Amino acid sequence: MPKAPATKSRKRVAPKKHVTTAIGTESLATGFVRADLVFDGLDHSGASFEARIFINNPDADANTEMTVQNRYAGKFHVFGHGGCFGDVGHCEVRGIPRPYDPRPAHPLTPMRKVVIATEALRREIKRSNGKGLTLTIVPIVRSGTVRCDYENVLKFDGVSVVTYA
Repeated sequence: MPKAPATKSRKRVAPKKHVTTAIGTESLATGFVRADLVFDGLDHSGASFEARIFINNPDADANTEMTVQNRYAGKFHVFGHGGCFGDVGHCEVRGIPRPYDPRPAHPLTPMRKVVIATEALRREIKRSNGKGLTLTIVPIVRSGTVRCDYENVLKFDGVSVVTYA
C-alpha cells in the first residue's frame, strides 16, 4: 500500500477576534423573558472552535475569564470540516436550497447559532443607559488541519439580538 504524501506543517497563528459595531437597544422590548444572540451565515468549513462572547468588553481575548465581571454572555461551538481536500469547486456552496426540495443542503451551507443570553443582556442593557451594545467574539481553536486558516477562523454574515416578551 503506498504511503500518503507528506504535508507541510503550517504555523498556527492566533485567531482574530471580532468586535461588532454598536447594536442599538432602544427598539428592544422591555421586560423580555428571554433574549438570544443569533449568528447567521456562520462558516464552518475550516477549523473547529469555541466562540466566547463578551458584551461591551472590546479588550476581551482568549485569556479573559468567563465571568460576570468581564461581561461574559455565553459561547457556541463549531465542529469544522478542516478545510477543503477535494477538487477545485468541490467545497463551493451553490445557491440556497429550494423551499420544498427534499434533498439535503450542501454540507457546507452556512449555519445559524443561537446563544441564550437573557441575564447578560438584561444586565448590559441596564448598564449601557441606551448607548448600545458591542459584542466581542473571541474564537478559541480546538482542532484543525494544515488546510485551515487559523487566523480568520471566525466568519459570519451578521448577528442580531432577539427578545421574547
